[in-house]
Amino acid sequence: MLLRMDEYPYHQITESFAGVAGSDPQWNDGHYVCVGDLDGQIGLTSNLRLYQNNDVLDGFVCVTHAGRQHNIRLSRRLRPDMDSFAVGPLRIDIVEPMKTLRFVLDDNEYGIGCDFVCHSRGVPNESVPEITRVDGRLLAERTTYELAGSVEGTVDVGGERVTLNPTRASFFRNHSWGFMGGRGGPKLYAAPRVGVPKRPAGLRQWVLYTVASHTGYWHCFDNPKGRRTMQRGNILHADRAVAVTDIDHALEFYEGGRRLQRGRIVVTDAEDVERTLEIEDLGNWVYCQGGGYFGGFDDGLGQGVFRGDYHTEGEVWDVSHPTTIVRADGSEFEQDHAWAENFTRVVCDGEEGMAHYECVVFRA
Repeated sequence: MLLRMDEYPYHQITESFAGVAGSDPQWNDGHYVCVGDLDGQIGLTSNLRLYQNNDVLDGFVCVTHAGRQHNIRLSRRLRPDMDSFAVGPLRIDIVEPMKTLRFVLDDNEYGIGCDFVCHSRGVPNESVPEITRVDGRLLAERTTYELAGSVEGTVDVGGERVTLNPTRASFFRNHSWGFMGGRGGPKLYAAPRVGVPKRPAGLRQWVLYTVASHTGYWHCFDNPKGRRTMQRGNILHADRAVAVTDIDHALEFYEGGRRLQRGRIVVTDAEDVERTLEIEDLGNWVYCQGGGYFGGFDDGLGQGVFRGDYHTEGEVWDVSHPTTIVRADGSEFEQDHAWAENFTRVVCDGEEGMAHYECVVFRA
């Protein structure tokens, strides 16, 4: 099967771009796009992702507005329409690679929509490939890059239209590919893992921020004693990336100690530039389970599972409490680590901007 991309001399395996090297059903490739505004009107997370070996393309949009999270999840058979990066009313247009991206969710039965354009500020943050093996068994392998900048357009939610002003609204996006657990359906026939260490307790931060002069990224983990066990990051200028060498933080949380409220972070880079960031949560956290993470589809099988030639589902949650979700039927639940995407105001040495501040407190 030939695609338009097959005209370009960039093949790396003896197959068209319709195929990938390997048969793992968890192989996937796609874009994760987040948007927020400094006025705290919306928080939005979204995704479009191909699962070539499962013949599936799925996506979602989750929008938090006025204390409620509106979710839509969509899925379709991938082939033969592999050239179209779209599913139902949802699509991504790559206007200029690494520079300009348009994201559209047209009219649908769940009453949310959007049409916005992302303009990158700074070079991409190119991550080192992540490889996970246990006893020689390859469990996950993927690579990513991140971009941030200004965004303009509209978001429709709750019967209102929110206009995104590029001086007050920001986007944060991630393009990743490879394979990882939790996607592509459960591994039905593989032996269960034995003796694998449980997730360690501690504080995980995954941060992508943007101000007028630059963007920045860091990912770090501190154990319960405050000892740093993992750290990486870059300050991203228009012409170069400069490695982050130190991150010192003082964070405050809402009651219960699991949702970030405000904080002060001092970031030092390899050029010995020290930046002080004051952050404040904007109150529009978004739970990724609404997009299918953590077995979030109605069938409990998660992302990348074939659900027919076309499938759509969604709901509205009350997320006004910092860590407790209330479903439409009134039942409540809390993820064991209260994992959500926070959108925060950032003031970096006098420059105001925004951050996608994924801050997760893992308990023992």
